Amino acid sequence: MSEMDKELNEGAIDPSFWRGLTQPRLSRRQALGAAGGGLLGAMMLGAESGAASLPNKGIGTATWWKKQKLHKTLNFANWPLYIDTLKGKHPSLVHLQKVTGIKTNYYEVIQDNSSFYQKIRPSLAAGQYIGYDIIVMTNNNPQLHYLMELGWLVPLNQAAMPNFHKYAGPLIKNPAWDKGNKYTMAWQSGWTAVGYNSKKIPNPGKSIDILFSKKYAGRVGMLSDAFELGHAGLLAIGVEPISSTEKDWAKAAKKLQLQKSDGIVAGYYDQSYIQHLKNGDTWVSQCYSGDIFQADLSTKYADLTLLIPEEGAMLWTDNMCIPLYAQNPKDAMTAMDYFYSPLTQSVVEYYNDYICPVPSAAQQLLHPTGWNAAALKSLRPEIGLPYSVTAKSQTVFPTPARIKASKAYYQFKSQTEIDTWNSLFLPIIQGA
Repeated sequence: MSEMDKELNEGAIDPSFWRGLTQPRLSRRQALGAAGGGLLGAMMLGAESGAASLPNKGIGTATWWKKQKLHKTLNFANWPLYIDTLKGKHPSLVHLQKVTGIKTNYYEVIQDNSSFYQKIRPSLAAGQYIGYDIIVMTNNNPQLHYLMELGWLVPLNQAAMPNFHKYAGPLIKNPAWDKGNKYTMAWQSGWTAVGYNSKKIPNPGKSIDILFSKKYAGRVGMLSDAFELGHAGLLAIGVEPISSTEKDWAKAAKKLQLQKSDGIVAGYYDQSYIQHLKNGDTWVSQCYSGDIFQADLSTKYADLTLLIPEEGAMLWTDNMCIPLYAQNPKDAMTAMDYFYSPLTQSVVEYYNDYICPVPSAAQQLLHPTGWNAAALKSLRPEIGLPYSVTAKSQTVFPTPARIKASKAYYQFKSQTEIDTWNSLFLPIIQGA
């Protein structure tokens, strides 16, 4: 038994249950159909009317930022179980207050992009403060784009982002969904890729074709999110999703329909896909990278393995942004850049284990050089893993090959496109 296995067995609890890191992913995977036509229609009208009429005109300029003051108060809205936590407190936020004086009111109120957007939309439309200075929204759901196109986000102060510009990794700098990081800074990222049981499939190959192989008929799991399903189809036919066309979508849908009619698919699953993999109901499945990482930490599920196909894996990112009418924008900017310190990220990442936005945090996990040493030590008894497990994980700190294999999602340009997408891929799922 390895030293890591001994340490895991001492706790006798699967680490994925210690931190509950698999469950939050469920709410990030909402079908596009939940968006509602009127919302995107409003977004497009806002975009077509031109920036001059948007409510954030003149906000976020260098002159505007110079007028902002530090209030030493911050209201931060995030997803559940998504920041370092010890006995009800967050070491990274405790240290933020110590070095900046900013007291953070941290709210775990975002269960999914759609419902949170619906909650804050009336206040933003009325020109009112939504109660939060930082919110975290995902790039592969339409709501982040609504906020940008409707002018409901504050352009970031690039001069107040020294840590970001120095330490941010290539996956989240100048991303396709926000060129130049005008509005967003990544919180954490992950892949939608392929997970398989290496005991059942010792030679999986390198291709996404494994999901379409008759060899594993009845043992393949696919996701019930039309957005994720369609993108898997595009990768399988060799098309770059971000530059795909409606003709490509139709070809991808045809391949996915054939996969279904050939009896290859055992089922189309929500977050329950991971349990089917663990139970052995499926041997290979579409998956979310963090789930496979967490499962693999347990000796019971050590055979579950992540495959980043040679065709690529879809990269999603949860992004920090400042909503329009925020009362403490300078405090928000200060905190957002603080999280790009390698010391801070080493603490956050030891708890989270998603794709880290700061590659150099790996060295801080192995050799802490500041306040993070005491914070990591305090978290160790609760988390129970050697720091090196996180630091040396290619799922947390991707290799150049995995970075190159990361694919951007298609960016919808109209409600008509969303309707077309859903008309192609939802029937595959719904007819199961």
